[in-house]
Amino acid sequence: MDAPDPFTELLDQVADLSDQLVFLQRLIPQALALTDEAQATGLVQQAAALISTPGAALNVRGEWLGDTPGWLRGVRPPDHPAVLPAGALYTGAPFVGAWRLTAVLAVPLEQGWLALWGKRDFLAGERELISTLAQLLDAALRAMQGRREAARYELQERDRRQARAVWRAVTPEALRTPPGYHLHLHSQPASDFGGDFQFQEAEWLVAGDVSGKGLPAAIITAMFASAFTVAARSSSLNSTLGEALHDHLERSGAFCTLAAMQVRPDGQLRVLNIGHPPVLLRRADGRLEEVRASAPPLGTFPLLHVDVERVWLHPGDALLVYSDGLFEAEDAAGVPFGLDRTRQLASEVAPTSFIRQAVSGLRGFEVADDLTLLVLQRDPAARGVQRRLPGDLQALATLSEALREAVPPDHPALMPTELAITELFVNAVRHGGAREVTLRAHTSGADILVTLMDDGSPFDPRSAAPQEGGELREHGYGLLIAQRCAREWHYARKAQFNRQTLRLRAPDLSALI
Repeated sequence: MDAPDPFTELLDQVADLSDQLVFLQRLIPQALALTDEAQATGLVQQAAALISTPGAALNVRGEWLGDTPGWLRGVRPPDHPAVLPAGALYTGAPFVGAWRLTAVLAVPLEQGWLALWGKRDFLAGERELISTLAQLLDAALRAMQGRREAARYELQERDRRQARAVWRAVTPEALRTPPGYHLHLHSQPASDFGGDFQFQEAEWLVAGDVSGKGLPAAIITAMFASAFTVAARSSSLNSTLGEALHDHLERSGAFCTLAAMQVRPDGQLRVLNIGHPPVLLRRADGRLEEVRASAPPLGTFPLLHVDVERVWLHPGDALLVYSDGLFEAEDAAGVPFGLDRTRQLASEVAPTSFIRQAVSGLRGFEVADDLTLLVLQRDPAARGVQRRLPGDLQALATLSEALREAVPPDHPALMPTELAITELFVNAVRHGGAREVTLRAHTSGADILVTLMDDGSPFDPRSAAPQEGGELREHGYGLLIAQRCAREWHYARKAQFNRQTLRLRAPDLSALI
């Protein structure tokens, strides 16, 4: 056989070099336009074909892309470009031509490496070409990753903007103050928007907490606000809320707590608590009552029954609603702010100062969750009375005097109210062993709203059976009058106290004629 013509060999090398330059010219715009790793694999395959190499594979972030022979998967990534000589590796099946000894060209990338095989050796120009390809792939993969992160960030920002818009639409920064009240609100989300929410629907003032964060929580909050709007107008608020939300919340693995107050201009409130921290009823004298949750959070169990508690807010009384962001906040030692400190603060400071003092008291604490504080106070300047009396029948005269501080002397319900509360006072002291009785009262038109609390033994006077002569108990004409004059009469045992809430109006005498 004749020896190769040196001139012909030189022309072949120049042609190869020309082909490589053309390839690199095409490669640069293709590399810069990469949108996924599969396209990068295609460029590697093109380079392999250009230098007549049967096998090529690309590894990115520890993952081989496309079909890769098993023997290559056990090879350690190279620290620098290298040619493993023919016979250095066992390159058995499944690659085509496995019977031949082959060299392996291994070139590292920033986040992986590429390998070419299927020929006995790689020329210097071929190694240079593949090294240049690796540099371009590094730049292209970085650019692609940057575009992905930018797109992901833009998507997250869009979701965040949408979620904030949805959340803010149903969680306004300010609420409308009901007539006859003072309303204070502090809303501090843990991020751009939170799971806490508050809104108003007709006479209802609503606060709550949706589990989770971001757009899903914002969507659930919006769904809840819509469902509550419908439920508030239905005859059964509890069942409507449960039917509208429970299944959806359960399927999505979310839950929602709720504290809702129906606020009437005359001081009457209906309060329901579904899985929310205890709502604090702070009386004008600092004494606290609690409206505790009567059902678990929505989404955890079917909503079978929720107690709706009726209370009167007398002048100076306030309702305090807060989220778990307050009492779960922790100091540097990991000690939480706690419910006891929350109750103590609520009792010791004026309702108008509660929010400011709570936020100030959290200095040095890490508030990791959303923080919502809401205070609804009955106008303290309105006419009313709050008087704590000893459990002594000699205090009856003082009881009457206290009632007249709140009720004008010409009020038509003054006399029946005086008789009714006198009888309730006597029952509490004589039969319940009360050592202390507290009277709270104010008027609303023709009605007198009374809250009477005593520390006697548990007893609901509404359940007393009538006795001969129409009496309910011994000397019980006052109870009969209370029944005849009470448009509403509610009893509750709150901690160690009996609480009776009455709305009294003068009887319609024409009905007796």
